[in-house]
Amino acid sequence: MTILVGYASVHSATEGIAREMGDRLRKGGIDASVRPLNEVRDVSSYKGFVIGSAIHDQEWLPSAQSFLERFVVELSRYPVWLFSVCAVGDTASFFGPKLSALIRRARRDDAIVARTTKSITPLAHRHFAGALRKGDWSRAGELFLKLCGGVVGDHRDWQDVDAWADEIARTLHTRNQAKGRERLHLMVRGKP
Repeated sequence: MTILVGYASVHSATEGIAREMGDRLRKGGIDASVRPLNEVRDVSSYKGFVIGSAIHDQEWLPSAQSFLERFVVELSRYPVWLFSVCAVGDTASFFGPKLSALIRRARRDDAIVARTTKSITPLAHRHFAGALRKGDWSRAGELFLKLCGGVVGDHRDWQDVDAWADEIARTLHTRNQAKGRERLHLMVRGKP
């Protein structure tokens, strides 16, 4: 079983998270292919999906949105996990604890993600803080960051990324074992 770890990235923070997840899944015994979503033309060889995007202007990147819309039928047949890379992740943030808590409570999925997740029912949607270098944001964005007490730097929580990838691997192994027992049970009962 091959799993696609697909990503849409601008400044490489999301790509780095996707690559770490792919490495961690492979260490956990899962065949994982890590690819940028804008290069994926066919998903028929995959039996599960971990799909992530950077969030810009409170939306997934266009290539990630397009991927979800194009392959919604295929994604609905297999286990899917989503991840978003943004300023405020589930465990780390560009900002201090009070503003981060407020942003987490107010967080909403963008329209495309919200609409397609009604069809694909992801097993989880995780938010990771990304990395921010001086110059990545507009001047207005950098002013906002400074006024809100935010800090430029790499805020990715690698322990959280690894723990989530390990959880995905365990879930996939459990699903595969259950399918194997079901096939064996059918064979014992004389059904193909």
